[in-house]
Amino acid sequence: MNRRVLSLLVMLILVGSGFLVASCGGQGDEAVTGEPIRIAYNEGFTGPMSVDAALADHGIQTALEQLDSQVLGRPIEYLKAENNLDPVQAVDKARQLVETNKIAAHFGPIFAPAAAAVTHYLGTNGGGIPEIGILGWATDNLKTANKLSFVPQGLLSCSAYYFGKYACEELGYKTVSAIYYEDTAAYEIQAGFQKGFVEAGGQIVSCEYIPVDTMDFSAYLTSLPKADCTLYWVFGPGAAPFIQQYHDFGVGVPLITPTPCNLTEAQMADLGEIALDIYGIEYYTPELGNDINKKFIEDYRAQWDGEYPQTQSSAGWIAVNLVAEAVKKTGGDTSPEALKKALAGIELDTPAGPYSFVEYQDAWVGKGNLYVMKTQMVGDRMTWVPIKTYEQIVFKDIR
Repeated sequence: MNRRVLSLLVMLILVGSGFLVASCGGQGDEAVTGEPIRIAYNEGFTGPMSVDAALADHGIQTALEQLDSQVLGRPIEYLKAENNLDPVQAVDKARQLVETNKIAAHFGPIFAPAAAAVTHYLGTNGGGIPEIGILGWATDNLKTANKLSFVPQGLLSCSAYYFGKYACEELGYKTVSAIYYEDTAAYEIQAGFQKGFVEAGGQIVSCEYIPVDTMDFSAYLTSLPKADCTLYWVFGPGAAPFIQQYHDFGVGVPLITPTPCNLTEAQMADLGEIALDIYGIEYYTPELGNDINKKFIEDYRAQWDGEYPQTQSSAGWIAVNLVAEAVKKTGGDTSPEALKKALAGIELDTPAGPYSFVEYQDAWVGKGNLYVMKTQMVGDRMTWVPIKTYEQIVFKDIR
């Protein structure tokens, strides 16, 4: 983080609440006054989701720095809530954020069961506060979304469906064995991939769901049926060990993944060349060439010790800027109904390309680009390089 931001960043731990508050403003700028606009990210910052949570948080903080933590002269205050991936704790944190901290917008959680519980609370007793998704959603969230949920990356099955068709039609894979960390998201991703893959003429040879805390994959790799490729969905601390063990056991067929964000550049660097030539599909890569992304990367790297942003980081950036643009559209009115109406009509240029929202069942899902990508070397770093774009897809459920 640069000196200007270090000198201006104020951090306060609210004892006993589990919240962290950060705000920053421009030195020498016109004074920022008025009632603060409070936004909050409710997530599991430890355990299996720790990598995703940290990257999204970094994207949020980069967006805030770019905005000087203000919009229309009102300061933006950012709160983080640790929910330990527990749906009950996630709702308790959401309740405190809404009732005590008087937030204007709620971000996350990513973890599907916690997200569904928070969506239910916000839609029943949470005062209709708008909820902005970080990464894709499970369809269970739609049941109580009550038109207050905005999900830029949409439903989990959508990108998986397009990837299933691509894997069969353009990569030429006719059979696949799949292995997933087991949670709600896994089943929806698999259903979307399977539909696309089978429609294109492919066959699912096997599909195994394993505990989300698995770090030793030997029992599953030794019994993995042979196929043209292996589809894997392993995230967080387990992602790199899975790829290492997959190589060590000599499975011998290519790896593909429906969520490249689960293999970060830092993990690729640790793995080395065995992480090359993995295919996936995603909403963002730092290799996108638009001007907004170039600026995002520059500011992100300056703030986070030279690291490149990942998909989760762009999702955090998008969430902050959606709120900022909505506040501008309302002329500063941050009431729930005003913000929701403004969010529904937003068209936003982002590091991931142009985004807008489409009403879908009881929520608003994103319309944007999907990028098929492949792990390759770019200079001295390994990253996800886009090789095909599906333009302006509505990210609805496809199963």
